Amino acid sequence: MFSLPWLELSRFKRHTITRLAMIVIIVIPSIYGGLYLASNWNPTDHLDKLQAAIVNEDTGAEKPDSDGERLNAGDDLVDEITPKGEGGFDWQETSQEEADKGLAEGKYFAILEVPSDFSEMLVSTGGDDPEQAGLRLRTDDAHNFIVGQLAGTILSEIKSGLSETTTAEYVTQVYLGFNDIHSETEKAADGASELHDGAGQLHDGTGELVDGTTKLDKGVGTLQTGLIDLDKGAGELKKGSGDLADGASDLKKGTAEAKGGSKKLADGAGQVADGTSELRDTADEATKKAEDVKRKADDVVDGARPKLERAEGDFDDARTTVRGDMDDRIKRLQKDYPDDPNVKKLAEDADSLGEDLDSAHKRASDAKDEAKSLEDKLTDAVDGVMDKIRTADKKIGQLDDGAQKVATGADDLHSGLIKLDAGAGKLAKGAGDLHDGAVQLKDGTAKAKDGAGDLKDGSAQLVDGSKELDKGAGKLDDGSGELADGLEKGLEQIPTYDKKDRENRSDVVAVPVDADKVKDNAVDAYGEGLSAFFVSLALWIGGMITYMVINAIPCRALFSSASSSRIAWAGYVPGLLFGIAQVAVLYAILTFALDFSAGAWVWTLLFSILVAACFHSVHQLCVAALGGVGRLIALVLLMLQIASAGGTYPVQTAPTIFQIISPFLPMTHAVNGLRTLVAGGDMFIAAQAAVVLLLMTGICLVATIMVCSRKRMVTLTQLHPSLEL
Repeated sequence: MFSLPWLELSRFKRHTITRLAMIVIIVIPSIYGGLYLASNWNPTDHLDKLQAAIVNEDTGAEKPDSDGERLNAGDDLVDEITPKGEGGFDWQETSQEEADKGLAEGKYFAILEVPSDFSEMLVSTGGDDPEQAGLRLRTDDAHNFIVGQLAGTILSEIKSGLSETTTAEYVTQVYLGFNDIHSETEKAADGASELHDGAGQLHDGTGELVDGTTKLDKGVGTLQTGLIDLDKGAGELKKGSGDLADGASDLKKGTAEAKGGSKKLADGAGQVADGTSELRDTADEATKKAEDVKRKADDVVDGARPKLERAEGDFDDARTTVRGDMDDRIKRLQKDYPDDPNVKKLAEDADSLGEDLDSAHKRASDAKDEAKSLEDKLTDAVDGVMDKIRTADKKIGQLDDGAQKVATGADDLHSGLIKLDAGAGKLAKGAGDLHDGAVQLKDGTAKAKDGAGDLKDGSAQLVDGSKELDKGAGKLDDGSGELADGLEKGLEQIPTYDKKDRENRSDVVAVPVDADKVKDNAVDAYGEGLSAFFVSLALWIGGMITYMVINAIPCRALFSSASSSRIAWAGYVPGLLFGIAQVAVLYAILTFALDFSAGAWVWTLLFSILVAACFHSVHQLCVAALGGVGRLIALVLLMLQIASAGGTYPVQTAPTIFQIISPFLPMTHAVNGLRTLVAGGDMFIAAQAAVVLLLMTGICLVATIMVCSRKRMVTLTQLHPSLEL
């Protein structure tokens, strides 16, 4: 059974180069897998070797309701991540220009930019207009795409940390808000109770309002009637005020003329007064002179009467003498001298004288009587004249007094007419204003009349509205009572928090879900997680290398009497042995060089040998059937399996074509089985994979036997192949 395989292997002992070829076949998978795994063993633990820049332009901000306390979140972030190993990368605080230059040159793998309003946006969460604070992480995929993905993860962690802190502060404010809400709700409950009381009073008041508005509506009706009368009266007032204005204007003209006339009257009265004053002086002087004349007349009368009496007496004495002694003497002379003419003449003269004396006596007596009569008449006349003079003087005095009063009155009249004229002017102006006012009053009363109509409609609506208001007040009374009761119940449901409770709850709410990542069957390193894929890949490469060096089937045996199965077995066993060696060397290197560990070491090794056996059977079949083209097909299969095996990402994330072919390719089951065995997962998966690999191995071996059977017949195609590699 093993003679032919041993014979196939023995030919490698003939030359050093063939022995070295055996070593290469065994070592190459280890080199391939070992190098790949070594380079990707644990890259995330060495991110601190990558430099990144942080550009902090944050200017800080004052915390709300903090009495001037400031938040410098940018500085805090820099202090938090710049210490070595604290922020994922080796963060260096730089300027924007230096960071841009470093990112472009590849010095920095990422730039974290903190904007100037970073703190301001953070504190805005406690204000009325909260906004998200922004950070910007810049990477350059031209230098390394994976670093960009890792930087995104680091940024997410930074965001989570900041969000946790900010959320805790915000929630603290929220809990403080609960205290405020409780306090304000308590006030609201008190206010609602007062509102209920007030609503009850309002309801009572609206009832009174209904009565009042009803009375008001009636009063408005009365007002409307009154305004109609008032409008009518205003029309009459308008007409009367117009007439009054015209009369006042005429009065103004008249008073102006009267003022001029009174001026003349005052001047004339003054002149009359001056004349009467002079007349009074003249009358007084005339009276004095009349008194003098009277006294003189009295003196004349008093002086003439004795003289007349003496003249009468003298004429009487003379007449007596003449008539007595003289007449006797003449008669004696006529007797003595009857013929004497002289005596006669004397008698005649004496008689004539006597007669003259009688006449004179008579005239003297008459003169005395007449003087007496004249004295009485004169006295009466003088007394009458004096009485008349005195009366005239008195009247002149009265006339003067009257003239003075008239002058004074004329002046007063003039002054009064001046005032009257001014008053008439004011009256005219007032009458004009009154007329204008009356016109406006008429317009106003007309509008008032119209307004009263509207008011009447409004008062009617007010009555209806007051009734509705009364109904609403009743509902408000009921609703405010329910509101007060509801607020009291709600107040009992609004919690309050002390400082310790707020801090505890804030921490819990800031991170409500403690998402601890628990890995079942966790591997120790990133490379250990990828080992299933890279080991499978290395063993596939090992199979390709193996059948590049050894024959897939011993050609000479094809022409022997050995069965096809023995021939196929003879080609497969050397490859299997190389595969086992490759597995041993590969795991030895992984264990001692990379500290690789497996959950089930024995099953891992056995399964890896099964993988190698399966892969080698596939390669044997490809090479046995197609020769060099088979190696090319094996390479194509390698590429297909890399894409569809789900070694790095689950195959479900790959395009549909890869998901379809994945179950039919051996590397898929190799990766699944090794992944389970290395991590220590469900062994059923590994067993299932082992069964599939065994089945594929058997199919390939059977196919190889069939190929061997066909190889025993030489065809023209074999003699002249179309392509030979």
